[in-house]
Amino acid sequence: MLGIKKCFSVVIVVILFMLSSILYAQESVSACGHHDYPPWNWHKDGKIVGACAEVTQTLFAKFGIDVDLSYIGPWKRCQRAIQAGKIDINICSFTNPARQAYSQFITTPMGYNDNAIFVKKGREFSFSNWDDLKGRVGIMMLGVSLGEDFDRFLAQNIKLVRVNTNRQVFGLLERERADFAPYGRYSGAALLKSRGQDKLFSILEPPAIKGELYISMSKSSQYLHVLPQIEALMQQPGYDDWVIKLLEKYSTVYANDQLNLLIREKQHDMGIH
Repeated sequence: MLGIKKCFSVVIVVILFMLSSILYAQESVSACGHHDYPPWNWHKDGKIVGACAEVTQTLFAKFGIDVDLSYIGPWKRCQRAIQAGKIDINICSFTNPARQAYSQFITTPMGYNDNAIFVKKGREFSFSNWDDLKGRVGIMMLGVSLGEDFDRFLAQNIKLVRVNTNRQVFGLLERERADFAPYGRYSGAALLKSRGQDKLFSILEPPAIKGELYISMSKSSQYLHVLPQIEALMQQPGYDDWVIKLLEKYSTVYANDQLNLLIREKQHDMGIH
């Protein structure tokens, strides 16, 4: 009789273990993000990585939810997948009416994407507001917008040079063909560090524009109820400092990745394998 009870207990334990494993396996959500916006997020080795990715995965993990950031394609495809309900989470993006129509956004920003004023080292000038840019020459990439208000200010008050690539932006800035370049603070810093050019430029304070990035979820997701709990974690003391450290960490990761890629390309060109 005792043996039967013992066997029954073992069976119950095995069943409970199997059920818990099944439930845990079900606690997984799909996510996507911008494929080329370091250090916030970018595509690497079949995954989206970066500060946004680590924030999202860390916060959801506290509720036993695994976030799958397998790469599904470029940024536009990510947005379409969220809209179609094929992907649960957009790990960080700006909010606008079009996205609000198919996504539920956390109201607390997950991070702040400062657009700063980059200048050549030694050619710094006093900057406290947009008016300090008047009469100077700015340089930006074709098609880039920094918001309706700032775009209008530049059009009305600045001689603005437009170029095709970010390499041209900083190349012409270095050659003093322009006085300043409005550019994402962390993205610009990561880009310059990856090229070994971070000592050639300065970033003026304060930022010209302080953009807010948010975590959002498809309105079709069955995990929408978790968002308020995620937001509560983002409001805890120390959260903002943590994000800043992550941005510094992933700026270094991206720079090292690009440097290693450049070395491999040079070795390939020289026939070194």
